[in-house]
Amino acid sequence: MRSTTFSFHRLGSWLWALLTLAPALAFAQGAFPNQPVKIVVPWAAGAGIDVQTRAFALAFSEALGTPVIIDNRPGAGSHLGYEVAVKAKPDGYTLFAGTNAQFFHQFMRPQSQIDLRRDMAPITMMFWLPQVLVTSTNAPFKDVRGLIAAAKAQPGKLNYGSGGVGSGSHVLASALATRNELDVVHVPLRSITADLVPSLERGDIHFAFPVTSVAAGQVKQGQVRAIAVTSKARLPQWPEVPTLAELFKDDRYAADSWNGLFAPAGTPPAVIKKLFDAAVVALDSPQHKAAAGRLVTVPVTSRSPEEFASFLQAEATKWKEIVIDSRVKLD
Repeated sequence: MRSTTFSFHRLGSWLWALLTLAPALAFAQGAFPNQPVKIVVPWAAGAGIDVQTRAFALAFSEALGTPVIIDNRPGAGSHLGYEVAVKAKPDGYTLFAGTNAQFFHQFMRPQSQIDLRRDMAPITMMFWLPQVLVTSTNAPFKDVRGLIAAAKAQPGKLNYGSGGVGSGSHVLASALATRNELDVVHVPLRSITADLVPSLERGDIHFAFPVTSVAAGQVKQGQVRAIAVTSKARLPQWPEVPTLAELFKDDRYAADSWNGLFAPAGTPPAVIKKLFDAAVVALDSPQHKAAAGRLVTVPVTSRSPEEFASFLQAEATKWKEIVIDSRVKLD
């Protein structure tokens, strides 16, 4: 009896070892990739991040030698797409276009147990996309000082729009208000891409913080006025638009959003390396750079997945402070 029990324990150990090695064994059985790769984009088709990720995917497909499919999973401020990617098999065939929005969920909803650094294997940064502070072209204030003066002169009368409660546009506007003791009202928009211009023109809102990829076309067409950006330095596409950090002489206002490529945690290192190498080629492609020029984003490549992981540690600290300053809380 003792011998039989011992054999079952040994068999169980072997089975467990095989299960834990399954992703690596699957990789060894056939050259990666031997089927299409899917990138989960947690935003709607046509959104700025989606448009640029699709341009990246074209070049990424060429570099990988396999089709790359975009899978849009919008909802809950990007959290629905995150859940899809986290639960995917860690074999390199399901990737995630992640942003700093994942840190919003982590720090606003501690009970959710979200942790991008734990749940995902970082591959590389893809591009920066700063937020831009915009107003109506008919607004009486023409710059940030004028906006703040108007808000102080009319407590509770100025409204700001956002892409939803807990979105980057909400957090940054709320942090601006808190740091400057402004009494302004938050108005979540159904779609910041579609509703921004009409809402500003009607006077439903007076300012907003969309990402540059959302506002680029609207600024170019003269539909909205860009009065500041959240990047560390002025953008080459908009050299006349100052940064909030330079206006306030405060580095806390340098708060770029970004988009990076991730795989589910547990993806074999050899697969991560192959994905990283192909991504580096794609990020240097004409397709990706042309999209960056159109959308007023800044293409960037990590030197390694490890460097991207270190960047995420620093970003988590920064966005936690911004979330605290914003006083935004989610139930």
